[in-house]
Amino acid sequence: MSAFVAYLKNRPLWLLVAVVVTLFVLYWNVLAARRYVSEAHVVIDLVQSPAVTVPELPSLVSSAATAPRDLLLLRDYLLSTDMLAKLDAELRLREHYSSSYDLFSRLLYKDAPLEWFLSHYKKRVSVEYDEANGVLVVQAQAYTPKMAQDIARTMVEEGGRFINELAQNLARVQVAFAEREVATSAKRMAQARQGLIAFQNDHGLVSPGGTVADISSVVARLEGERSDLQARRGALEAYLAPAAPDLIQVNEQIRAVDKQLLAQRTRLASTRGNTLNRVAEEYDRLALDAGFQQTIYQTAITALERARVDATRTLKKVSILQQPTLPQYSTEPGRLYYSVTFVLGTLLLAGILQLLIAVIREHRD
Repeated sequence: MSAFVAYLKNRPLWLLVAVVVTLFVLYWNVLAARRYVSEAHVVIDLVQSPAVTVPELPSLVSSAATAPRDLLLLRDYLLSTDMLAKLDAELRLREHYSSSYDLFSRLLYKDAPLEWFLSHYKKRVSVEYDEANGVLVVQAQAYTPKMAQDIARTMVEEGGRFINELAQNLARVQVAFAEREVATSAKRMAQARQGLIAFQNDHGLVSPGGTVADISSVVARLEGERSDLQARRGALEAYLAPAAPDLIQVNEQIRAVDKQLLAQRTRLASTRGNTLNRVAEEYDRLALDAGFQQTIYQTAITALERARVDATRTLKKVSILQQPTLPQYSTEPGRLYYSVTFVLGTLLLAGILQLLIAVIREHRD
């Protein structure tokens, strides 16, 4: 032992290495405060909404897979100052993290600035997305097992509330949009129906299509009468003179029927004037528009009801695959890992310095 001490005295660099290594190994294995780690695994599930029949209308809230976007949003929130403020208010986190005797691992002092507090919090809390399993792994460190578990549990509970509130805020925006659409479609429907009623009043027709059908039946009946009269005239001409009273009467009846046919056909269709076929076409167009506006209104009402339901119910739920654990052994700091890493790193650096010193001395000589 005395020879080793004498060897170190003659080599100040290795003496310094021995002192530094001894101090750091002593700190990691004896003085460093024990930190317990609680771990939880969570995923985000989309709660299916009740079936609502909305023809050709996309869902107001996307039903696409929530991972990893929602999980990454949740991760960002769990590491935010808002989350830190809730933890501090509920668990007095500042007091806990500044209560340790270990000056190197504790929060320097209780009233440290928020930026320092947040930086320390991010060193003691880990929230990582596991791409292989599609879960969010939450780890929280504390100086007692119960505090570590409470931190992890509060983070999971507040994260669930945040995700659901985020989805409900989107649904409330959709409600406002749906209400505006309902008001607009109701106004358009009323205008279309009023236009249809005004058209009926202007033309004195409730249903132009029905009037056209009635006139068509009249035309068909007149054509039948005309055919009968023509047949009768042909029979009379066979044995009566052209000036015979009966033949003259039949000719007058045929002219009267022809005049009536011309009048009725003119009402139905003509190159000039506001004929019934044009009136019926305009009426059908207005009726179709009124029906279309009513369909849009009904669709908007259905969408509004769905949006209102979505705005008041749970849309997304944080499901806990692994409840926050109650640690029984302090895994932080990694005493053996840090000690071995520091010793090897220090020896490597000292060896390089010793080699550089030897090279410099050789060149001097």
